[in-house]
Amino acid sequence: MKLRNLNNTTTKPLNQNRMKTKETKFGTYVETESPTKLTGDKITRFVERLKKIGIDVKLSGNFPWVYIDEICGKRVTEKFEANHGFTLIFLPGRNDSPPSEFTDITEIFKLLRKYTNETN
Repeated sequence: MKLRNLNNTTTKPLNQNRMKTKETKFGTYVETESPTKLTGDKITRFVERLKKIGIDVKLSGNFPWVYIDEICGKRVTEKFEANHGFTLIFLPGRNDSPPSEFTDITEIFKLLRKYTNETN
């Protein structure tokens, strides 16, 4: 199975161990998925899904924390599991660490509801 990307690269799965070969005009290399990349994919998917339902979220980070800075243009002032902001997720500290989970999804959605109701 070959997948064709818009930037003229071809991606082929090697096996089910999350390793892919990627062919570019500069050569072929093996791409592996690290816990940090998997956590980044999880964050990206979360932000894109919120955007689809009309909630614009801006994030900031200070390793290993990822904070929610703004929701629908309104600055978040609450602090959760940190001294400086509302923590969405912690990034994994090492490559052999498992991918991270969201801090508390219930608290995150309470915050989202609060700030989206204020702007409506």
